[in-house]
Amino acid sequence: MDLKLLGAGAFGLIIGWYLYYINRYRKGDVQISDITTVIGTIGGAAVLKLFDSGADLFGAYGIGLAAGFFLYFLLLIILVGISDNFDADWFLDGRRRNPGSDYGYGQDARPTGAPMALPPQPAFHGQNPGQVQNFYLARDAAPPAAKMALPVLAALNPNAQKVIDTCKSAWPAKKDACNFFAIEVASQLHITLTGTADQIVDQIKGSGWTHIANGPAARSAAMQGKFVIAGIKSGDFTEPRDEGHVAVVVAGDLNPGGWAPSGYWGSTDPDIASKGGSGAPISQCFRAEDKDKIVYASRDF
Repeated sequence: MDLKLLGAGAFGLIIGWYLYYINRYRKGDVQISDITTVIGTIGGAAVLKLFDSGADLFGAYGIGLAAGFFLYFLLLIILVGISDNFDADWFLDGRRRNPGSDYGYGQDARPTGAPMALPPQPAFHGQNPGQVQNFYLARDAAPPAAKMALPVLAALNPNAQKVIDTCKSAWPAKKDACNFFAIEVASQLHITLTGTADQIVDQIKGSGWTHIANGPAARSAAMQGKFVIAGIKSGDFTEPRDEGHVAVVVAGDLNPGGWAPSGYWGSTDPDIASKGGSGAPISQCFRAEDKDKIVYASRDF
């Protein structure tokens, strides 16, 4: 076969592969105008300058384009088929099994979803007066591969949306204390939580709750419509405090570091409380140094 035809086919193969990759990790909704954009990109003036539309080179390019596009999809099918954590539901709506308690993500691992980097979080005052928490300073910044957040599916599980709506409704009146906020949200979902933040952490370790290994797994549980709590007892912080802290985990993006799911929370610290009503990553109420001490647990409602 002519070397030029092979080169054109290989070029098309690369473009087709990358086309599927871009479509898989898209940010926006699917629109009819996407077709025009794709045609203009893969068959526009730049391509026609390389391969005349009436020549064999353009035909080889087109074959390579299709091969690369469907080869990407075929590889995904194979990987999903041999995986213990994924099945056909992942192709339909993104559902997957939660990792087991001894199976999770490394701190430097790239999240298994669309990479959409978020801007660095500003410094903010900690839970105790006079305490300052700084995130993503240059010397502590996560490596670029880790600064990727997972996208929220366009159509959330109805229960996942219900948790978000309940948090939004309860937050204005209960934002001044993390335990009161968590108790109120749980109550509206017909789940019983009582006491201080420390007592709530003890409760979610008990019967009726499912332990979750880490933040990404907690996000997955929230996406599936489960009620998820994250918390640390007062004596378990790297620097022990007078009170613990709890937050409700919801469907949403991970923080740039890839460890903190989105959530809602209250706080006795006005600055922390003010950030708890927007569904921001819980890295805005838990320090990065304490991320491995956070207890995550879920239950159905």
